[in-house]
This record gives sequence, structure tokens and C-alpha cells, in this order.
Amino acid sequence: MPWNSTKFGVSEVARMFEVERDVVKTWAYHFSDYLSAEANPAKGIPRQFSAEDLRVLAYVLMYWEENPDLEHIRYGLNTDTHLERPFSDIFNEATPFFQEPPEDLDETWRHGTVIGGMTGFDTFGLAESYKLAGDMLVDAALSTTETYELIYPVIYNYRHATELYLKDAVQPKKLDHNLVWLLQEFKMQLTTEFNAALPQWFENIVLAFDDFDPGSIAFRYGGASFTKQDEVWVDLPHMKTNMARLSKVFQITRHRRWAN
Repeated sequence: MPWNSTKFGVSEVARMFEVERDVVKTWAYHFSDYLSAEANPAKGIPRQFSAEDLRVLAYVLMYWEENPDLEHIRYGLNTDTHLERPFSDIFNEATPFFQEPPEDLDETWRHGTVIGGMTGFDTFGLAESYKLAGDMLVDAALSTTETYELIYPVIYNYRHATELYLKDAVQPKKLDHNLVWLLQEFKMQLTTEFNAALPQWFENIVLAFDDFDPGSIAFRYGGASFTKQDEVWVDLPHMKTNMARLSKVFQITRHRRWAN
């Protein structure tokens, strides 16, 4: 089965449920109202079952016997019993993380998104995404009493956003995690292009990330790689506010470059 396929042939379904192929076809005929159109296609077209169909068939299998009570099975399907466990497990196991976009995909599909193809981010857009993820994690952390549980992902997202902002501005040929070098290049660019200097608070943010996590691994893999050994306090609203200011600098710089 292809990595992004969500369709299953009759033989695949028969093997999955350990029944004969004709039994699967019988299920598809009797319970067509609960299955996708591809489960009962026009003559000459092979049947294909979706992952959603498998939940229905798993429920049918549980109550299938020599003389099955079709109305009883339909009653269970009408009350969405097949959406519960263990039938939902069949759906989860059969559905890959990365799927072909649904044919009826539109703006009402809010539970996922399309990636790849023409939907990719440039470096600046990716930086904005990581910064947004950090913001959302800060909000989530502040809404609980267990701020510590989210602190590493928060700082990682902000540090990575900072690195990506700088890389978008500098366009380095060597791709490593050296924030100090990127900062110096960015400062030189501002001086050369705009005769402007970075404010000290901006440098402090970048140098703080470099001081605690020069290799971009400390907040991904744990505190053992910290360069600082003493305990420190992290004020999340303060960090969020200053990351917004840092992001604004890159937005202004980017706009001025386009304007020129």
C-alpha cells in the first residue's frame, strides 16, 4: 500500500478481518448506505474502502453470524456505535499521518491542513510560525499551574524562530546554529544598507539564547547541555513581549528591503 494511500481493496480488507472476499462484498452490498461510494462502484470498477469504511465493517464483523440480524446491525450503525472503541482503533491504525488531500476539501475543514506542494513556507514565514507556536505555548502554560511542563518547548520555539529570522535576513551559505555569527552579519547589513544600529535589547535576546543554548540542542534534548549551571527564572510574559518586539524588527527590515 502506498505511504499516502487511505484506500483498501477487497483482498486487503478480507485479510485484515480474516474473512472470505465474498463476505466483504456482501457487507458492502447490505450496508452501502454507511460506506463510501467507492465501496460500491459502477460495474467494472474495483471496490475500494476508506479508513472510515473499515470502522463500519469492523462493527458489522462483530455481529455477523450465519443468519445475521441486519436490522440490529443497522441500528448500531445508525446510533454511531461503530465510532466508539474498539472500532475507532481500526480507523486510527489504518489512517496514515500523511494522506492524499480529500477531494471535498474546503474552508470548513479546520481539523488539519495541507502541506507540501505550493503550500510551503519561506524561511521568514517559518520563523513566524515558530514564534507563533511559542506564543501559543506561553498562553497555554499560563492557563495552567504547571508552567514548567511547557517551558522547554516554549524556549526552543523562540530560539529557533530567532535563528530562522536571522538566517532569512543574512542568507548564510553555511547552515549551522551559530547565533553570534548571524547576529554580527545582521548588524553589518543594517549598517551598510540602512545606516542603522541594532538596539541593545535586541542583541541581548540573541546573546541570551546563544549563552544558554549555543548549539540549539539544550531545549530539544534536555538541560544537561546547558552552558549555564545555576538556576534561573524565566518570565514567560516578558519573553513573549520581547519576542514580539524582535519579530517586529525583522518585519520592518524586510519591508524596507522590498521598498528599495
